[in-house]
Amino acid sequence: MREKVLIFYISKHSGHYHAAKAIEEAFLNIHPRAEVEKINMLDYTNPILGRIINKAYLQVIKKSPHIWGQMYDNPEVLKKTKKAREVLHKFNMSKIRRLMKKKRPSVVICTQAFPCGMVADYKRAAAVNLKLIGVLTDRAPHSYWLFDEVDYYVVPDKTTAEAMSKKGVPAAKIKILGIPVSPKFKIHCERRKTLKAMGLSDRCPTILIMGGSQGLGAIETAVRSLLTDEDRAYQLIVVTGKNKKLFSKLSSLAKTRSGEKIRILSFVENIDELMTASDVIITKAGGMTTAEALAKDLPMIIVDPIPGHEQMNADHLVREGAAIEIGDYSEIHPAINRLFSSDAILGAMRKKAKSISMPDSAENIAKLALAGN
Repeated sequence: MREKVLIFYISKHSGHYHAAKAIEEAFLNIHPRAEVEKINMLDYTNPILGRIINKAYLQVIKKSPHIWGQMYDNPEVLKKTKKAREVLHKFNMSKIRRLMKKKRPSVVICTQAFPCGMVADYKRAAAVNLKLIGVLTDRAPHSYWLFDEVDYYVVPDKTTAEAMSKKGVPAAKIKILGIPVSPKFKIHCERRKTLKAMGLSDRCPTILIMGGSQGLGAIETAVRSLLTDEDRAYQLIVVTGKNKKLFSKLSSLAKTRSGEKIRILSFVENIDELMTASDVIITKAGGMTTAEALAKDLPMIIVDPIPGHEQMNADHLVREGAAIEIGDYSEIHPAINRLFSSDAILGAMRKKAKSISMPDSAENIAKLALAGN
C-alpha cells in the first residue's frame, strides 16, 4: 500500500517551509514510493488573512521586536485569543474535511502550530484515526501547540522536551529528534571548489553573514564593521535573502570596495555549500539557520536575536558552547578578531556544534511517521 503523507506549513519564505521541504526530501530518499505533498495551510484556508498575518509579523519583528517578545507564549494573550482561534478553526473545518476526503492521508505532519490545531480539531470532530505529528522548529515550545489529538511532538533537544512535559504533554508523545534540515547538509562539499567558483581564496578566513530567508538582523552593520579592518584579511559571503533593499544597498557598497573580497548574494539554494566554505557565521538565531549551521559544524556569532523564540535558541547554543552572542553591534568586529586569534576557541566551538547537531532529523521524522503504518 502506498503511503500518503501531507506536510502542513505556513509562509513559503520561512523556517517552517524549509523544515517541511527537508522532511519531504527525506521521505523520498528512504521511501521513494510514498506520496508526499507540502501544503501552505494559510494559503489554502485563509489566503487573505495569511498575507495580513505575514506582513504584520514582519513589521513587528523589524520595528518593535520587544512587542513580539512580550506576546510570545504569553498566557494572557493565549487566553484572550482562544475564542478567535476557535471561531477560525470552525470556519475552516469544511475546507479541512474536503482536503482530507480528497487526499486521504495516513499521516499529517505540521511544522507550525496553526495547522496542527486545525488538524487536531478535525480529528476530534470527525473521530478519525489519523497520525498527527507536530514538528517544532525552535527550542521554545509555546502553548499554541498543545492538543490531545497530536500523536507525537518532535522537539530539538532535552531542554525543549522538559518544557513540553511541564506543559502537560505525556513523555511518550515527545521525541527528541532535532530540527529537520535537508539531507544535503550531510553531503560533503569541497570548500576549495565553492570558494574558487566565487573568486575567493581557501587560505583566507571566510565569514558567512546572513539573517534567514528574509534577510533580517544586523547584516549591514556586520558588513560595514568588518570592512573597516585594515590589519586582517577577512573575506565575506553575505546572503540577503528576499530583502531586495538590503541586497541593493550592499551590492552598491561592494562596488566601492573593488579590492575587497566580498560577495553579496540574494536568495540562494546552496546554503549548505556556503556553510562548508565558511569558518564562522554571523546570524540571528532562527531555528533552521542554526540547525543547518550545527549540521555543518559551523561556529556561530549571534547578533540581534528576536525576543522570544530566537532568544531561547541563542541561549541554548551559547550555553552549549557552539555560539557566542553579541549584545552590542560595536562588539562584532572585536569578537571576530578574538575568534580568529585562537584556533583553539574555533576548534572547540566546532566540536560543540558537532556534538549537539542532529543532521539525521528529517530522516528520523520520516521513519517515525511511517512506523506502525
